[in-house]
Amino acid sequence: MTTKMATKKSSIAQKEKLMYVYIALFALASLYIGILFYNSVVYENKIYPGIKVSGIDVGGKTKEEAKALIDKKVEEAGSPNIILKGKTGHELDRKELEVSYDVQKTIDEAFSIGRDDDLKLKKYYSDDRPIVVNVNHDILAKNLFSVTRAENEKVENATVSLKNGNLVTGKESPGKRVLLGENIETLLSGIGNFQNSFDLKIKTLEPDVRESDIRAAEKEIQELSSKEVTLKDGNTPYQLSDKDITSFLSFERGGGSPSLVYSFDLLYLFPKPTVEGNVTIVFDRANIRNWVAGFSSKIDAEPKNAKLSGSGGSVSVIAPSRDGKKVQVDGFTDRLKDTLNNGGNEVEIPIDITRPEVRDDNLAELGLKGLVSTGWTDFSGSPVNRIHNVKTGASKFNGVLIKPNEKFSFNNTLGPVEASTGYLPELVILKDKTVPEYGGGLCQVSSTAFRAALNAGLPILSRSAHAYPVGYYKPFGVDATIYLPSPDLIFQNDTPGYILVQTHINGNKLYFDFYGTKKDISIKFAGDAAGTQGVSAIAEGLTPTITEQEARGKGSFTATFYRLIHDSAGKLIKTNYWTSKYDSPDKYPH
Repeated sequence: MTTKMATKKSSIAQKEKLMYVYIALFALASLYIGILFYNSVVYENKIYPGIKVSGIDVGGKTKEEAKALIDKKVEEAGSPNIILKGKTGHELDRKELEVSYDVQKTIDEAFSIGRDDDLKLKKYYSDDRPIVVNVNHDILAKNLFSVTRAENEKVENATVSLKNGNLVTGKESPGKRVLLGENIETLLSGIGNFQNSFDLKIKTLEPDVRESDIRAAEKEIQELSSKEVTLKDGNTPYQLSDKDITSFLSFERGGGSPSLVYSFDLLYLFPKPTVEGNVTIVFDRANIRNWVAGFSSKIDAEPKNAKLSGSGGSVSVIAPSRDGKKVQVDGFTDRLKDTLNNGGNEVEIPIDITRPEVRDDNLAELGLKGLVSTGWTDFSGSPVNRIHNVKTGASKFNGVLIKPNEKFSFNNTLGPVEASTGYLPELVILKDKTVPEYGGGLCQVSSTAFRAALNAGLPILSRSAHAYPVGYYKPFGVDATIYLPSPDLIFQNDTPGYILVQTHINGNKLYFDFYGTKKDISIKFAGDAAGTQGVSAIAEGLTPTITEQEARGKGSFTATFYRLIHDSAGKLIKTNYWTSKYDSPDKYPH
């Protein structure tokens, strides 16, 4: 009995202890839930404690209360410009940058802190964040690029040159680079904390090659500069100098990209000498290529056409052609570098030969067989300046070659018309006046070219008549006015070969002669489409049809003429006509 009673009492005691544990756990759980409930109620509409915005304590504040505090701070801060401090000060205009504070977004972010920590009892956070700042990032980047250009400093490696056989070195210097990304991040954060002055974040760049590196390699440099290398262009030799070789050498550190240090004028393939400090002398391809590009100008030459002359109905060569030469820069560079690296002393320069278009031996091939057509105008009575301009302008066309199917522009061939190109002031028709300008009288040249093209049966693609009739261009209607850049005289070479243009003056007449291969056609000019009125075999001899006399004032009229082209059998294959409406000269006073 005694044992049973003891066991029963022990069981009751254990049950009582377990009950107390449950009660304690229930109490703790209730307290925990109560605290969580308290926090959820107290901070339902408030920012948790310990949170700051730009140093402003907004903990325990509603969004509205926090906004009022921040708005006040923003108003007090004003809108001063932003200063970036580097070598000099740089001022950025806030208005130009369109700086603005997004207070509402800032408060929303502050309010959200801790909202995911539902089971955390102590709602206290240590967080001080800047106000969210909006800027025009394109303008900010533009301003910072300007600052970068002013602040960046190029890293300079040590340099070397030879003077009287002695090594002359230049001191290296570190460079500086503005860190754009870091500066933008600092600016936005700082402005959000009402900061207006900033030290630029700049990285120092160390040179790859120092003066000590060069001095350590002085013996090797002297050996390289004493070598002799010959460059050969056929039978023409070029000797490299010690100064030339300096341009080929670079220092290379740790197997990285070579940095230019010096340049030598002797090319040799020489084993790479190693310098103390893991720096190696190398023949740098980029340095060699730069030198080759400059050297090539001594050899390069454009092909030169044979100079031709047309007289007596045939074409002859008065100055021979010359082949063009062009150094193969990359090929020459590679040969030179290989020779230097392998200890050679002679390099054959690779050259491309370009044959000229017009040579002594291919005139027949080009179709330059004889006289195709002639055009002329009479400039009798012209003042001195006008005659000078006519001669100067005509000379620009003497010897010009027009390719088959080429659309020939008079203005493009003529080029600039100004005092520097040899012209004098003379009268030109400009808008509603006749005024002196450089090149007055050049329409005498274009009108003569127009007539030569007409007489050759060439297609006329663009031609304009003068504003009013000018006595130098009779018969009226067969003139062509030009003015840079327009109007222009444009015609096409539809003959089987090239056309050689020759110009000359005989007395008071200007002539344009076209040499080439004549088309198998016959041409007739007339004042009517039937070819029965004012007929002529050349444009200079036709009589155009005159109509609308005085219709636009005294001296005005309309002139029309036709060009009838027949094939070798006499069949009409094409008819062209040109109508020129001349105004009254009285409307263009001078």
